[in-house]
Amino acid sequence: MADDIHLPKDLSAALADEAARAGVSVDALAEEAIARHLEARKTIAHFAALRANADLGLLDRVLSRQGGEAPAEDDQPPAVRR
Repeated sequence: MADDIHLPKDLSAALADEAARAGVSVDALAEEAIARHLEARKTIAHFAALRANADLGLLDRVLSRQGGEAPAEDDQPPAVRR
């Protein structure tokens, strides 16, 4: 499905200049830019959801504990597979 996107002249010119510099078509560059932007928005939404569900009290307790304590038994790194 092909769709026309109408851009302001300055943005269209910048897109054309960058496509020429990169050696790709304007359509290919626009497709890549839009795809990257949409993925970035998904990432932002993902981290916003994580933040909304974060236990900030637990974070404060972990970050303020005294150093030199042995890690809890279940706090060990996993064995390295080779």
